[in-house]
Amino acid sequence: MADAVVVGGGVVGLCAACWLRRAGLEVTVLERAQPGAGASWGNAGWVVPSHSTPLAHPGALGRGLRWMLDPASPLWVRLRPERALWAWVLHFARFCSTAHVQRALPILVHLQRRSLELYEELCARGLAFGFRRSGSLSAYRTEEGFREGLEEARLLTEHGVEAQPLVGRSAVEREPLLREGLAGAVYFPQDAHLDPARLVLELLRWAESEGVRVVAGAGADGLEVDGRRVAVREGGRRHVPQVVVLAAGVWSGQLARTADLRLPLLPAKGYSVTLEHADAQPRCPVMLSEARVAVTPFEDGRLRFAGTLELGAWDTRVSRRRVEAIRRAAEQYLRVRATGGEVWCGLRPCTPDGLPLVGRVRELANLVVATGHGTLGVSLAPATAELVAAAALDGGGEGWEALRPDRFRKD
Repeated sequence: MADAVVVGGGVVGLCAACWLRRAGLEVTVLERAQPGAGASWGNAGWVVPSHSTPLAHPGALGRGLRWMLDPASPLWVRLRPERALWAWVLHFARFCSTAHVQRALPILVHLQRRSLELYEELCARGLAFGFRRSGSLSAYRTEEGFREGLEEARLLTEHGVEAQPLVGRSAVEREPLLREGLAGAVYFPQDAHLDPARLVLELLRWAESEGVRVVAGAGADGLEVDGRRVAVREGGRRHVPQVVVLAAGVWSGQLARTADLRLPLLPAKGYSVTLEHADAQPRCPVMLSEARVAVTPFEDGRLRFAGTLELGAWDTRVSRRRVEAIRRAAEQYLRVRATGGEVWCGLRPCTPDGLPLVGRVRELANLVVATGHGTLGVSLAPATAELVAAAALDGGGEGWEALRPDRFRKD
């Protein structure tokens, strides 16, 4: 019998399994499909302290209301008459405040910085997943967008994130692939990126080489509560480990409900288009800021455009309208052709306050939650794994109060 069962084999679950194994626990990972088959596979692969403003911030509400009228916009809510959906939206609106940003941003900066350090440690151990600290560039087409970007950069610098504003020709000199006539850009030299698919495969290889048992096609059917402990039901079997780690992405909420635990998670569908042989590559990752499209150059010559948040989408059907919006944005900001390529979409688990759910649950002594990372799964996975291992090993209390999985219960 395993000491720890990790439910979910995405990048967060695999990182958690590796850290638990390093701590000496016997670990089993239960994955409903294939490891990394969900949102971990085709995302932008960014690890960027510069993108630590939470999803819920003052500008998100008004902009989101406008975007909701356009299914091709960067943010769209698939509204349905469901109580959980509307409760999430109302909670989100409450967190769209300056006070919340001031509380959440330093937490996310800290976690992203820690992940950068831990990814470098993984590289030193021989894992090869295209990790590069080449910085990132946020480009702006409009003066209004650039003003907002400069204000965000100012706030980030207060928390130690280095930012270099670029105006006029200096932006194109920094990144020659930018089109002329953009309002400006901000370069963040501390940022990094990686190949998320290679990361998943390397974590899987490393985990199995260290003795972690990874079971594909073994989705958990639910959690079973016995007093203050939980067991995992899976395919007619009952796993009763010392620790259960719930890291099942968007499916974590459904599984938690079987233990009478409410996690306010909403799926957000994101898309990417990957060109196998791009005409040219930017020197570093580029955020097409007004369009909310992330551009990632990979060391094998591929170029990826990733973007959109389709909140409330439980399916993985591809919206051609949204894909074309991503392609169009790429060609508006960059001197590239964004035709063809491989189209991918995945579901990200989002919380109303834009902070992940990480830590123990007070009423359930052996349950550790690790989900709700939204678009920051790759960015925060190693730092999350470190918190999970600490909670599992020392009884961990509730970990960071701001990340506590049951923090919404009082609402």
